[in-house]
Amino acid sequence: MDKKINFDDFGLYEGISETIVTTNRGWTANAAPMGIIRKKDKLFVRMFKGSNTYNNVLSEKSLVVNITLDPLVFVNSTFTDLEDSDFENVNLGGRNFTALKKAQCWIAFDCTNTKITSEALVTELVPAGTRMNKIQIRAPNRGLFGVIEACVHATRYKLTGDDKYLKLIKAYGDIVDKCGGEDEKEAMKLLYGYL
Repeated sequence: MDKKINFDDFGLYEGISETIVTTNRGWTANAAPMGIIRKKDKLFVRMFKGSNTYNNVLSEKSLVVNITLDPLVFVNSTFTDLEDSDFENVNLGGRNFTALKKAQCWIAFDCTNTKITSEALVTELVPAGTRMNKIQIRAPNRGLFGVIEACVHATRYKLTGDDKYLKLIKAYGDIVDKCGGEDEKEAMKLLYGYL
């Protein structure tokens, strides 16, 4: 891609931004919540071994970062496969990428300078193309943030079985009950069902 992208325009600020990463290897689209790390004007992602996303990135060396405020997408993509109808295939310069149809915006990336350790990979993200679908101005909502944090702790609980994560999930669930809207509350009910 010739033009430099202003990552701020896509909601990716300094620090770690919570997104939905989509990949595709062959016929199977995959979506998973991932934190995108921004240090100055460089983006990185860290993925743990064993996931479909990890394997797809190793194989295809590309991914799409989707920006969404939909708590149901965060929960469903954490625990299960999204429906095929949730995805769209996009051709950028003769290459196919898979994005979320309802994302506010997305950036397709090539994965470069990949470092692999015994438990994870870290790769630098170089923009290959973008799309701005819609801009939704929304004040920060503790309910949405609670759903995202509960998803993080739920994955840790599934990996370790440690009850401390259940306590954290419950604490974030209480925040969702107090501060969230109907979508956030429905997302928490789904999350509890996956445990």
